[in-house]
Amino acid sequence: MWNYNPFRVLLLYTFAADIWAWGLVRPEGYRAVNIAVHALNSVLLWWLLSQLLARRRPGERERGNPTTEQPVPDKASQLGVAAGTLLFAVHPLAIESVTYVSGRSSSLATTFVLLSTVSYVALRTRSPSPRIQNWFGALVELLNRAAGAALAAALLVGVPCGLMFRSGELSATRALLFPVVAAAAGLVLAWLLWGANSDLFTPEPDESGDRKAAVSLWLLSFSSFVLGCLTKEIAATLPALLLLLEVHWFCGDWRSGLREIRGRLFPFFAIPAALVGLRAVTYGYIASPVFVRPWTDNLTTQIEVFWNYVRLWVVPYPQSIYHDYPVVEAPGTPLTWLALAGLLGLVLFALRSGSRRAALAFGILALVGTLSPTTSVFALKETMVEHRTYLPSVGYAFVAAWVVHAAVQRFSARLVTAALLVWISAYATLNLSYNLLWRSEEVLWAQATVVNPHASDAWRNLGDLYRGQGRMTEAQDAYNAAVQAKATNIEALTSLAMLRGMAGDLPEADSLLQQALQVDGCHGPALNNLAMVMQRRSDWDRAVDLYDRALTCDPEDVMANLGLGHLYFGPLGSRKKAAEHYQRFLEIADPLHPAAAATKARLMELSR
Repeated sequence: MWNYNPFRVLLLYTFAADIWAWGLVRPEGYRAVNIAVHALNSVLLWWLLSQLLARRRPGERERGNPTTEQPVPDKASQLGVAAGTLLFAVHPLAIESVTYVSGRSSSLATTFVLLSTVSYVALRTRSPSPRIQNWFGALVELLNRAAGAALAAALLVGVPCGLMFRSGELSATRALLFPVVAAAAGLVLAWLLWGANSDLFTPEPDESGDRKAAVSLWLLSFSSFVLGCLTKEIAATLPALLLLLEVHWFCGDWRSGLREIRGRLFPFFAIPAALVGLRAVTYGYIASPVFVRPWTDNLTTQIEVFWNYVRLWVVPYPQSIYHDYPVVEAPGTPLTWLALAGLLGLVLFALRSGSRRAALAFGILALVGTLSPTTSVFALKETMVEHRTYLPSVGYAFVAAWVVHAAVQRFSARLVTAALLVWISAYATLNLSYNLLWRSEEVLWAQATVVNPHASDAWRNLGDLYRGQGRMTEAQDAYNAAVQAKATNIEALTSLAMLRGMAGDLPEADSLLQQALQVDGCHGPALNNLAMVMQRRSDWDRAVDLYDRALTCDPEDVMANLGLGHLYFGPLGSRKKAAEHYQRFLEIADPLHPAAAATKARLMELSR
């Protein structure tokens, strides 16, 4: 799992635990875990809203008890907290992160983000003595020096290790181990220089409880952040959320808030920055391992997509597992520039709102900030998917809470409560109706093609489903629709060619595969399937050339090695070459591959 994806290894461990507990035939257990995660997120959000919504901000006139900064609940605050929590809990946009089992990456990462935020708020809302505050500030300064030394050592060793890993000179284990050891050495050096003789660790019996509480909350916040980053990369937006909290609830202005980046927020900002740098050096990418589209085109596209997400937050209908939002080439269209103006206006409004509308400003900026990594310059395969809105929905919850809070101050509480119940009921109804679609894969993908009739990949996925069920005629119709929607859909072309070849129409299969290779000359499935067409025509030399071409493009192409093994074992009669390719197939193929057992038996036969 560490080799597969070290950046989401904690998520993978949860799936491993699911497989151990439920096997691969009991989806109810997987979904129960997802629902529990979502429920926990709702509880954490409720606590966060209840602590912040009624809190007195710096410079705001005191209300309630003037000797405390603790939240003073009132009817408006209570309804606002209920609105934000319940709308988050039942909002249909959460379905793709809860009902869809692998959507746990978004919901679980959000759990750790919220837990870290809650711990940080608890730390900041405590009111210990000035002596404890000074002690904790000195401790944070020492920790920041240690973190700086550890990161400097890790980067000094990690950058060359990353470059050596990319060139194949260093294994993944060593490329990870050496920077970790260097970071540990940096910590030891920092301790010897600044910590060993510090009086910060001198016990103070009368203050030990407050000291332990402050350190425990800070460690819980930071460790939750680390766990979130090991679940999904989106958790790296947490430092921005903590900065927004400082600005809107604790410091009161941006200048004072930004100073905290050198203070208690330093590890939250510095460590992700260092890890992103190491990831770029080690893997050669930040977001996607393959080129998807120019960042300029992705940016112009995502500017428009942002407002589609906003529309779905407000009116979550119609929803779909697949949104076929077309790529908008730079410099965009008038609609793109209008959307950009609206986005900049929204951000400017939030920045100018400040402490006067703290929850609203925080909600808008949190929504934009947590959505920006997947909705900006980093190009991912799908231009728009609903699970990307899960963490940003925390910002939506704050906006909704502020709307209800402000409404209570203008209208009667009963009227606002009635409107809120209608609002929640509407979302719950839409949630239930869309959730029911997920009981059937066929219904889900068929609905996607209805909502997006020109979505080529939606038609292709529906075709894959029909083919897996043996419904070849319906599969062919779906693949044809996919190709008609997008003539360059290489996966649909290849799948359609497979069906035509199975039906005995070799010329049509040949034509479709050639068309696919014109799109991507290194597409392994197209090369391997065209090689099989050549085998059906007894054109052995052409088949070998195609398999060799596939291996040139990808030396670990499983099917190319298997195909060459069959050719050399059969018509070409080279036992040595057949054994070489069979051996290579067994080295790189999944041990549970359907052909693994037969290939082992044949290799044993060749070795006699």
